[in-house]
Amino acid sequence: MSMMIFHYIRRHLYSFYVDKNNTRARTKRNVKEYARWPVLLLQSNARRLVWAISGVLGVGAKGVPGSSCRLLEQYISRKIELFFQQSRNTEEWDAYKTRLAGRFVLLAVSCIQLTAKMQDLMAPLTATLVRSALLKEGIDLSREDIVAMEFHVFRTINFTLPLWTSLEISEFLATQVGLVRRSILEAVGLITNITEFYRDVLELQMKGWVTRNPAGNPVSTASRRNPDSVTIHNLHMCAGVVLATARYFRSQFTDLVHRMATLTRSLPAYLKAISDYVFNNLTEHTDMPTPKKRRLQ
Repeated sequence: MSMMIFHYIRRHLYSFYVDKNNTRARTKRNVKEYARWPVLLLQSNARRLVWAISGVLGVGAKGVPGSSCRLLEQYISRKIELFFQQSRNTEEWDAYKTRLAGRFVLLAVSCIQLTAKMQDLMAPLTATLVRSALLKEGIDLSREDIVAMEFHVFRTINFTLPLWTSLEISEFLATQVGLVRRSILEAVGLITNITEFYRDVLELQMKGWVTRNPAGNPVSTASRRNPDSVTIHNLHMCAGVVLATARYFRSQFTDLVHRMATLTRSLPAYLKAISDYVFNNLTEHTDMPTPKKRRLQ
């Protein structure tokens, strides 16, 4: 596990975080553009690391990895926003990215801790337990660094954490539209986890959809004029996941789309577009880490 983590850090030092204007682009962007658009998404390689570390810590289920990714995105966005409050040049920006990437594992651990502590865990993720679990994988972080970074991340995101993970939102929405069979709810959880794992790809696809269908943008009028500013809200993503799951089980899909749109106060076409992509591209994915249900002892 540790070899995989450090391999990714070495190989993808600058690609843990990308601006949503061009998720797949490899071209260089000037510093002013980063300063103007600080909202970031973790790329797939970084998301894979968060899933792997969550598994090492025994909290790979209950939607913890996906929510941890969003906390990490919030943290990085805020730090970059603060960084660009002063005039910066390209050399300073490159050096800052290097420092940030070098702390990625510790930052990811902190976000996973904060997210997991919001869940009903049998054992709390204390710094001692985290250090012990990581040390078995060859990752040596001091207890002091773990405690300090967790507080630093929590303070940077203004001491605000979501009460529900996306998995819990998806399960709730499913029950609200009558999808209460255990097999369906289990599938909802699985597909939510897969969708979170590939969320950067979904965001890119939906940005293209909004560009082609500006009237279908469920957010503000200003955002409709600038599709690059579109971010899929958790509620909409989860609604799309539930609809994709219902379609997989051959439920009354058309009726469910309108019921879900009413429930979430969104546009049917937008939710259907999300569900279409999830159903056609993500429901058969198997190349992602399997969540572990064990707890730290």
